[in-house]
Amino acid sequence: MHPKSEARRPKLLGTIAAGTLIVAVLAGCGSDNAAVDLGDGTVAVDVTALEGDVDSVVDDVVDEADSSSADLAQTLRDNGLDSAAGIVDQIDVAELVGDGEFTFLAPNDEAFTSLSADDMADLLSDPAQILETLRNHSLDGTQLATDLTTAASVDTRSGESLPVTVDGDTVMVGDVVVVTTDIEVGGGVIHVVDGFLLPS
Repeated sequence: MHPKSEARRPKLLGTIAAGTLIVAVLAGCGSDNAAVDLGDGTVAVDVTALEGDVDSVVDDVVDEADSSSADLAQTLRDNGLDSAAGIVDQIDVAELVGDGEFTFLAPNDEAFTSLSADDMADLLSDPAQILETLRNHSLDGTQLATDLTTAASVDTRSGESLPVTVDGDTVMVGDVVVVTTDIEVGGGVIHVVDGFLLPS
């Protein structure tokens, strides 16, 4: 918890991924508002309605900003998925995962070596093609491993319905095998798969 200032002077709380977070309590200027500046906009909070507990609101804003600004490509790299991170770098991630919860089926590096030269050339031909392919690896909502194993099918953000099959410990989505599950990233989750789900 951040210490309160009796003089209620502006406080610098630190830097987060979304930008520098500055909380300025303006009561000394005759205002009952706290301004939370996230770099791309300001959220005004009525301090009088919070019974003086501004810090708990600040903590909530920091947590939300940390979550929404999570770097998908960096999380992929941190988990040894350098090839997937490389193509994610070439698109606007917001167009892929939106601003809510998501599930991303990330091809592992072996999946890239399984593509033919022609398929690889088509995939990397332009950012629009990359985005369309990756949207076929993206699902709405956070679908954990336990959710996948009980689903008959999943709908991708490219509009395709992929069957889910479970055979013992093997879970397949479409024609790829899920090899690693439940890697947290911001407001979503990553499952690693051993192949590409190319749009039909």
